[in-house]
Amino acid sequence: MRLSELIRYYSSLPIQQELVRFAKDREVATQFGQAFGKRPDVLELPSDVIKQVRSGATSFHCSEERWSNPLNLTSNSEKKDLDALRIGFDLVLDIDCKIFEWAKVCAKLLMWALETHSVEHYSIKFSGGTGFHIGIPWEAFAADERWAFPDVAQIVAKYLREYIRQPLARDIAELEGDVKKISEKSGKKPSEFMQNGTLNPYKLLEIDTILISPRHLFRMPYSLNEKKGLVSLPMKPRDVNKFQPEMAKPENIKTVSMKFLDPEHVGSGEASQLLMQALDWNIRSKEKQQTREVIKVEYADKVPVEAFPPCIKCIMEGLPDGRKRSLFSLINFLKSVKWPWLEIEQFVYDCNNKNNPPLKTGYVKSQLSWHSRHRESVPPPNCRAFYQDIGICKPDFTCNRVKNPISYPKHKIGKKVIKQ
Repeated sequence: MRLSELIRYYSSLPIQQELVRFAKDREVATQFGQAFGKRPDVLELPSDVIKQVRSGATSFHCSEERWSNPLNLTSNSEKKDLDALRIGFDLVLDIDCKIFEWAKVCAKLLMWALETHSVEHYSIKFSGGTGFHIGIPWEAFAADERWAFPDVAQIVAKYLREYIRQPLARDIAELEGDVKKISEKSGKKPSEFMQNGTLNPYKLLEIDTILISPRHLFRMPYSLNEKKGLVSLPMKPRDVNKFQPEMAKPENIKTVSMKFLDPEHVGSGEASQLLMQALDWNIRSKEKQQTREVIKVEYADKVPVEAFPPCIKCIMEGLPDGRKRSLFSLINFLKSVKWPWLEIEQFVYDCNNKNNPPLKTGYVKSQLSWHSRHRESVPPPNCRAFYQDIGICKPDFTCNRVKNPISYPKHKIGKKVIKQ
């Protein structure tokens, strides 16, 4: 694009104001043609935008992580430094596909998946190229999980990716009609995307999880895509079906009518169900990949508290951090050691009251409600990394003999607790 066109577009005060609003607490990187400017950088005033453009800036990019002071980031920052600066992160799903209509199919299915998991206040925007960005604000997730980036965010993204795998394959096949047409559009041989007679949609497009990594950047809403000359345009979810790329031409953008990742109306913990199911799926997926001792342990009756492992007892005493992930582990542990459901509920509420501060009652209630509908026993995470991260791995002699907290009572109080 010519400099005059860039200046004309970015001279819009509403666009400048929206770029500055979105840049709050984020690292910003300005692109000058094919190269990025200095990092880290920030946008603080609307006038900063046009100054950059007059200096040759073509587009603006930012982190999905939010920082207490982005300018304190350095290329040498270690994980502990990043964790100390990070105040949260938004989940941004990047649909990468050369075929726009296939990207649209994927976007609609991801929105359906989010709504199925009770997430209502997500955002969607055209990437400015041939794909879409779908975002869930940090406020919808756990405030004490900021240090868990990128692991937790990647698990949620991979879970959603698998959740829509089959309907995505079905909808692409129905849209195109036959394998030959898919092959012609994609430029791939059928053998590259058909496996055992089934279409693998992720050989045709990708939900990019590379974006979900420390200090990785994505194009800011209302920034231009210099290659396509189109705006990265937010839209209402219901408008995705009728959206076409030409609608994002700069001359068609008269005002800022939609915001991307606007946390103003997001309910705290709105995405808690999604988070818990993703973590549960992740454990199940790992169990399919390895045989674990815990699978063989089945208790005949309720295991007494005195036989609980040290990590679970730490959770019982209350925690300042890692409370939501500990809640997930505690509920799964109690289910696996044959506690009656009503006793699990009361025990969980009592443990939460000892947290500093306690989790909101509504959040605990939502997790118990979900688990009450899924009564099958799923073991908590394996020893020891999960518990070390939270700071509750305090092994005793018995811990050296187990790979998962579920096995601890068997070794602690003997075979009398095992189902014969």
